[in-house]
Amino acid sequence: MRVLVIGAGMGGLTLAQALSRHGIEVVVHERDRAVESTGGYRLHLDDRACAALRRHLAPGHYRALLASSAGPQAFTRFAVADHRMRLLFAEPQDPAAEILMIGRVPLRRLLAHGLDAALRLGSEFTGHQAHPDGTVTAHFADGGTDHGDLLVGADGVGSRVAHALAGRPTSSPAGVSSIAGRTLLTAGTRPLVPALLSPGPALAFGPGGVGAFLTRHDPDSGAVDPSDCTGIAAITEPASLIWGVLAPDGVFPVRPRELDGAGLIRLADSLLRGWSADVRALVRAADPGSAAFFGFHAADPAADLTPWPAGAVTALGDAVHAMPPTGGMAAATAIRDADVLAEELLLVRAGESTIPRAVHRFHERMAAYAGEAVRTSIQPLRWVERLATPAGTRAARIALPAVAAAARLGRVLSGNRDA
Repeated sequence: MRVLVIGAGMGGLTLAQALSRHGIEVVVHERDRAVESTGGYRLHLDDRACAALRRHLAPGHYRALLASSAGPQAFTRFAVADHRMRLLFAEPQDPAAEILMIGRVPLRRLLAHGLDAALRLGSEFTGHQAHPDGTVTAHFADGGTDHGDLLVGADGVGSRVAHALAGRPTSSPAGVSSIAGRTLLTAGTRPLVPALLSPGPALAFGPGGVGAFLTRHDPDSGAVDPSDCTGIAAITEPASLIWGVLAPDGVFPVRPRELDGAGLIRLADSLLRGWSADVRALVRAADPGSAAFFGFHAADPAADLTPWPAGAVTALGDAVHAMPPTGGMAAATAIRDADVLAEELLLVRAGESTIPRAVHRFHERMAAYAGEAVRTSIQPLRWVERLATPAGTRAARIALPAVAAAARLGRVLSGNRDA
């Protein structure tokens, strides 16, 4: 069996690691010319994604992931706050569930480790041709081709593979976009970080349909000392605050994609007018080179996510079930896809299944969890849109401080009972 993977994102690289470790020939074609050429900041991998990576990576390889990530204390709860950083409610995390909070670039580099010649960088996919014998040929922008028994589109939002299979785009603009950036934590910026971020990330909502996601990222607090990783080196990043300002597309006063990093930071600061002064100061202190604009896309969670017959071509991850980052589930779900597909393909190698049967089973199993992940990730965007209306803004100005006050009172009463 020879598997062609289009796209070296988290799902595509996990699939390649899983197949190659079990002796199945795999080649990953990626249009980026360097593994480091990727947007984004930090990823949240849940217990299922962690379990999948433990299965498909050697122990030393997984240990390097642990050493490159923030420790478990970085995410003991998820908070929802108002625009003044007053806690509205919090969701504690299961302390027994393993999670990884790891930078996107370190994770991509580590998942690419060891693939060597199987990873073809600067290889832009343009189309494919299925053959009567069940095999498939992939075509590339440089005129080259590659031939295999299965082609897997792991090429993200706007996937060419999935578009060709479905005959249409598999996602659409979500109606909300974000300006995001990274602020290094220094002696001058650390005191500005809201205290409610200590136990984990927060999603804040304010009037006018503006929201913000905030999280501290400090790999130095990890559970594994990077110096203990001798076989495969850990890749750590400096401590920073990662932030994203969310707003409905119609709220942005200019075309954000035309702005440079400094311009994006100024625009983000202007959108946060009336918010916590410390949060605004942290946004202004961001590295302009880290600032970027992201237009969110989402699949329809109620639709058939794989509306094509099972055969020698399929897709996974955001190519199939694009979701905004507000749920923190996109990378974890793509890794889960890779795990499920690898499991089905191992049955093919063992002579217990066929590629069409394996792909059909993969589609069925993915449908059981991917739609709900998209639905969960979309929900915060609907809150942002409701607050963008004049009525929503008026209600927010009254309700958010009241909810925050009620939450504080609840904590006081609970503390008194505990005492």
